[in-house]
Amino acid sequence: MKSVELLANLMRVLGDPTRLRLLAALNRGELSVREITQVTGLSQPRVSRHLKLLCEARILKRTRDQNEVYYRATIDDDRRALVQEVLGNLPVDDRLTARDRERLTAILDARQARAEELLDHMGVKPLGPTEIEEVGTAVESILQAHLPKRQIGAQLGDLLDIGTGTGSMLHLLAARSRRTVAIDQSREMRLVARATVLSQGLANCTVQAGDMYDLSFPEGHFDTVTMDRVLGTADNPTEAVCEAARVIRDAGHLLIVETAGPTTDDSKLAECIEDAGLALLDLRRTARGTAIVVIATRPPQPQSQIA
Repeated sequence: MKSVELLANLMRVLGDPTRLRLLAALNRGELSVREITQVTGLSQPRVSRHLKLLCEARILKRTRDQNEVYYRATIDDDRRALVQEVLGNLPVDDRLTARDRERLTAILDARQARAEELLDHMGVKPLGPTEIEEVGTAVESILQAHLPKRQIGAQLGDLLDIGTGTGSMLHLLAARSRRTVAIDQSREMRLVARATVLSQGLANCTVQAGDMYDLSFPEGHFDTVTMDRVLGTADNPTEAVCEAARVIRDAGHLLIVETAGPTTDDSKLAECIEDAGLALLDLRRTARGTAIVVIATRPPQPQSQIA
């Protein structure tokens, strides 16, 4: 905190029972305004007024997705520690917060039921337990081998998950990042991913609309970028990897998981990496050889090229 005045203002914002209830709910994951009103039982104008104050104090952030506005807890380190300390001291037997938790559980159940309906309607079959375990083991092994020791088991920095789909990479990695942005073009898949976010309690994760060929982020914005089974169906996989490489910071990493097949064999993935100006670090297959896991890095630019 940069000044006593800022700290005093932050404490004033936190010192309201209704705003503490909102923060406690959002500590589980991002929620829409409609869902927040369902959790608290408060009117939308009242909820919106408190959300506005929390955003102005940089305690919350907001993201619009078509007609819905989603709010999430901010990841600013100086505020996060204080907010978590305050929430950690909320009485567990408080009548209002206990009721809020029950309603939040109902919202989670509704999200998961809706996600299952959408997947069934689209004919999307999520990975089975064996496939999830195999991919998770391969991803963990490749990260252990190539990421700096300080990141293992702690942080992946700022993470972007491109084409998040059912949220498999969020399940594996989001809790180990400072913040995670998950994007998908499909509104239906974003709803599915949000069910994963809330069920896993990933308060540092936001799900947004996004185009993998035209990412709405500046160059060098993320430490880690992941692409989980999106290149096999891409019209131009090289273009997608080039755009992913653009938003990776120097010495950052690109992690690709892809189903092994004629359109995504080892050589084609390696060629995409090279064409994007990245350095391939490792390429390996899962235990049964059904998926390929690739990690690449963006080499730091020589000082003479930085102007």
